[in-house]
Amino acid sequence: MKHLFRLFILISLPLFAQKQVVQLENIEYSNFIKDETAFSLSNSETDELALVIPDKRSVTAYLFDENFERTDSITAESLRIKFKDIIGYRVTNKHYTTLFSTENKQFFGVVDFDFETGKTVTEQLDIDLKNEQLLETVTYDNRFFLLTLDDDFNGIVIRELLEDRTFATHKIEINGPVSFEDMLRLRNKADDLGELKGSVFNDVLPPQIIEIDNKNPNSLETTSRLNKLYAKDNNLILTFDNFQEFTLAYFIDLENFSVSEKRFQKQLIDNQNLEKSNSFIYQNYFFQIVVDNDRMVLTIDDFVTGNNIKTYRATKEQNINFKNSEILQKNGAFMASDGVRELNMTSQYLRKIANGQPGIAIQQINGIYQATIGGVQSSQDGGSSNAIVIGVTVAGLAGGMIGGMAITPFYNPTYASFGSYATTKSIYVESLFDTDFNHIEGYPVENVFDKIETFQESLKKVDAEEVFSHNGKVFFGYFEKKTHTYNIISFSTEE
Repeated sequence: MKHLFRLFILISLPLFAQKQVVQLENIEYSNFIKDETAFSLSNSETDELALVIPDKRSVTAYLFDENFERTDSITAESLRIKFKDIIGYRVTNKHYTTLFSTENKQFFGVVDFDFETGKTVTEQLDIDLKNEQLLETVTYDNRFFLLTLDDDFNGIVIRELLEDRTFATHKIEINGPVSFEDMLRLRNKADDLGELKGSVFNDVLPPQIIEIDNKNPNSLETTSRLNKLYAKDNNLILTFDNFQEFTLAYFIDLENFSVSEKRFQKQLIDNQNLEKSNSFIYQNYFFQIVVDNDRMVLTIDDFVTGNNIKTYRATKEQNINFKNSEILQKNGAFMASDGVRELNMTSQYLRKIANGQPGIAIQQINGIYQATIGGVQSSQDGGSSNAIVIGVTVAGLAGGMIGGMAITPFYNPTYASFGSYATTKSIYVESLFDTDFNHIEGYPVENVFDKIETFQESLKKVDAEEVFSHNGKVFFGYFEKKTHTYNIISFSTEE
């Protein structure tokens, strides 16, 4: 089996194209960059890329065309040193506005670059969030949205940053089975409660929802979260998987900010719901798994109609007949941080997933759907599900150093997904499906994050690292201190 796993890696590697696309010379290094990162701003309409490199007293933006040819640069005055975290940006033509915040997310400022006029603006914004908690930020189709929870309002507050650096505010009431805040805190009715029933952590968990960019690779460590946010088809889609009988989804229309609700029923086994479940939206499909110590069911439905397309089942007594890899455990106890070992039995796989938090991640490569199906556990504990939730929450909401990189979770979902990839223990199989979701034979492609990790480990004396997506590819950026250059490397899983 070990030989088969090595063969899977060897066959996967040639599918990755790795290429340096940017090298900026004579970049001045500062202590500010050391603890932060450069910021890459993707223009979804023109495929241009703006690279923002902050310094103590200035911020420089470099503009590249769709072929990564440098076309312009502009330098603005830096915000005060306390504004260290970029949380998003908006774009109109060649006008880029970056939004920064303080670490406590109570004060906000912008650095505005207009490449058409050559003008810049640096200013603190007048925005009061005293009675609100920042949930997430979204940059979608060159628009920027700031999402908050108001203590005195049962719903979500969405502010859109406009071109004149003001905000348009929309308060959207959400009436669910429990209050909106309880759903965000994973506090559901006792009869419906899944992950945190009876937990001592139930009253201290912060409100949480994590943005999923499903056009790009996602780690199982991210997609196993129970509350997710997608920006899709001019909607913000909020999904909640902590209900035992269904996945609850809210659709917020970004044209008129109306809200609608949809429920995706979970698969019953012997007229009973299984212990754990999770879901994932990809393209026009809705993937859902339910699992306990003895069984697992994977369903694939049409996201619009809800009609079932395929159902796959596994039990502890049998081999999983829809997998294309061995059962793999990554970053387990007594293993190196990048260690992977094989598990022999389906019963081990099901038990470990049921004792952790299940998840599924999908990507399409060369027309083939590759599914990572499994679950996550904290690398620092013996498998407590509460520790899993707490551990991921701290990394995903509060930010922090992960693998030597400063994570800014609100700004870049690809970066946050990469950051969590190396810090949790995951148990999974890889499965391949054709366009009708029939299981097919073949070898899975290595996760692009593994490839970036390998490249990252080969570097010495670098800072300002970033993983981001742009124009259908994943990129790794870094500042090399010895040469005073900033470099961007592209990684592609396409042949």
